[in-house]
Amino acid sequence: MRTAVLSFLVCLTVALPSAAEAKKKKPDTPDNKLSCKQISGRMQISIMELRGFNERGQSTLLSRGLQTGLAATFGNLSHGVDPQGDYEADIKKLHDYNQMLVAKGCKSYDLDAELQKKGVDDTPAPTVPAPKKPKVSATSPAH
Repeated sequence: MRTAVLSFLVCLTVALPSAAEAKKKKPDTPDNKLSCKQISGRMQISIMELRGFNERGQSTLLSRGLQTGLAATFGNLSHGVDPQGDYEADIKKLHDYNQMLVAKGCKSYDLDAELQKKGVDDTPAPTVPAPKKPKVSATSPAH
């Protein structure tokens, strides 16, 4: 009886986050419509989440296998099944956001330095100056 209750609770714990994810109220703003401030804010949160990834203990292969099986059975999201792949995708997204900041003429981040910091209170900030805009000459060429 205890094992059945325990199994039910494990399944419920795995299934509930996907139900909450499915009830998202409004879609996020498309990336190409974000302002510099919005991109920087998203990057700050991502950087703080990703700091220390390599020092954290990762789940075992057995637990990831169980999660994959339960996800297939109950329709849960597969988030967390491949932590290294998720990390690499998040790093790629950070680099893409950083390129968007540069393209918009905003200050950007030194991602390698920001990801190496360990202080909890050390909030990431854009430190790379915005690219200089080419000066337009006041005189136009004569024809």
